[in-house]
Amino acid sequence: MCDRCAVRVRNEAMNHRPPIHHGETINGFCGLCNELLQVTSRHYFVCPFCWNVLVAYQKAFVAAKAIPLYWAQAIAPNMANLRLTETEVPYLSSYARKRKSKKVAAAELQFLDFIVEEQIGGELAFESRFHIELKAGPGNIDAMSEFQLDINDSNDIIGVVNLTHLPAYVFHVQLDHEYLPPTRRTVAAGIWFTDIVTLLENRITVRRRRGEQKDAGYYRPEAFRPIEEFPGRLAERQYEQLGLALLDRPPVMT
Repeated sequence: MCDRCAVRVRNEAMNHRPPIHHGETINGFCGLCNELLQVTSRHYFVCPFCWNVLVAYQKAFVAAKAIPLYWAQAIAPNMANLRLTETEVPYLSSYARKRKSKKVAAAELQFLDFIVEEQIGGELAFESRFHIELKAGPGNIDAMSEFQLDINDSNDIIGVVNLTHLPAYVFHVQLDHEYLPPTRRTVAAGIWFTDIVTLLENRITVRRRRGEQKDAGYYRPEAFRPIEEFPGRLAERQYEQLGLALLDRPPVMT
């Protein structure tokens, strides 16, 4: 990591614990901010679960940037009346036991990763239309046999749509790596979308994730569509039909 990100990890994610060893400083990609600059090898003792969290931060930052970039290029020029706002910004955090269960907390959620609002009058008059939940991973939807989503994540989406009475789309961002050995950076390689109604209709099963102590839903990848089709769904105001369907038959948490 670069020095700035190393300080962030120590203070925001590692409870102010410093690394146990500093290695070589080279020119490469930072493992957190993804930038090409001077980086130093730093070593920590962490369990496998915490390690997964730490290496996921870089991916989360890259995936989160991919959605506003897509919106600015494909949606904003032709639909300036729609405004995308990031409402759940990825951030570093240290471990802390939660007071509420995941399922109870999900029922009280009001936001997912992004909210889309429509300008309905004056310059400051906007009305919320739908949420966007962002998921990211190395998989190409077209090559998947199943799409996995943690039950906690699907319950979060269900909790938000039931509480806000707004529909939600799920965006999958495929992430890849570019290498400058021994470092690498994360890049967004593709985007697909679905909506929560279609996704739940395509659930195959629920089972324990391999090597983890949590359940996931497994879905037919056909639930997702190429991102090139999304502007047409907006032009048809499909989100209004989704909203009515969710009011008629609210989804149930697992």
